[in-house]
Amino acid sequence: MTLYDNHARSMTLTVVVDNLINIFLPSQGPFTYPQPGRHSSLLGEQGLSLWIEATDAQDRTTRVLYDFGRGEYVVRNNMKLLDIDPATADYMVLSHGHVDHYGGMLRLLDENPISAPLVAHPMAFGTRGIKRADGELAGPWVLERQKVEEALAVTPIVSNEPQNLAPGLFTSGSIAHTSPLDRPFKAAVRQEDDAWVADEFQDDQAIFVNLQGRGVVVMTGCCHAGLFNTLARSQELFPGAPLYALVGGLHWNFLGEKDLDEVIEALAAYNPQWVLATHCTGALAIHKLRVKFGERCPFNTVGLRCNW
Repeated sequence: MTLYDNHARSMTLTVVVDNLINIFLPSQGPFTYPQPGRHSSLLGEQGLSLWIEATDAQDRTTRVLYDFGRGEYVVRNNMKLLDIDPATADYMVLSHGHVDHYGGMLRLLDENPISAPLVAHPMAFGTRGIKRADGELAGPWVLERQKVEEALAVTPIVSNEPQNLAPGLFTSGSIAHTSPLDRPFKAAVRQEDDAWVADEFQDDQAIFVNLQGRGVVVMTGCCHAGLFNTLARSQELFPGAPLYALVGGLHWNFLGEKDLDEVIEALAAYNPQWVLATHCTGALAIHKLRVKFGERCPFNTVGLRCNW
């Protein structure tokens, strides 16, 4: 499948849930930041949710809610304060089956008349956790497919294939794990039968928006499939299209300085116009990205909006 000529004219991105919040950043360029006042009641948590609006050449806008944060309250509180009506979503997409990405979903569905289908990988469902350094398990977190399907107003799209949601707007589908630059997150486990096994994150899905005349915006949840595997998937679908922007969690929070320097240099070779690092990227990684890319790596916060 090659989709280079399949594109969107423009897009707007809003950070609904993230780990960090700052209401004193000056808006500049394509980025508008929340300001004191009603936005002072925005909340942060260890989780992620993005609201994506992609507009095509015929002025048709497709709205996507990508992930749902960790808790039941934060995503609903922030959507209200950011004047986002979840009932206007055309699609909901789950990046992977970890609680900091699906935790707010069922309550949001229960309280809002959302008729959008959920796009998820079949491996997103099940029981998962993280083995801590002391040997204890963080979790378990259980995402039951039957419970999710009962909460949805329409049949979900459960597939490992890319989904074309609108002109230029795609989910990645399954991402092959081949790049030696991508270090696996070895602490993650999932339950198979009665045993805990290493989690290979087969369900990890990105969202791609191919912007006419600029290139592809790659959006990730935690990027457990690996950034360079994800970028390779983007190039598979959109051969020849440059990387315009990278947005989302990169899960570099467990990498040391030497590894961080290596992957940041490798990312720089793609020459992205923007790198908006969120959620699980890690404080040291975000600092190093800012040093490398300067103003092309804007500060992130809950409530950030950008127009591309």
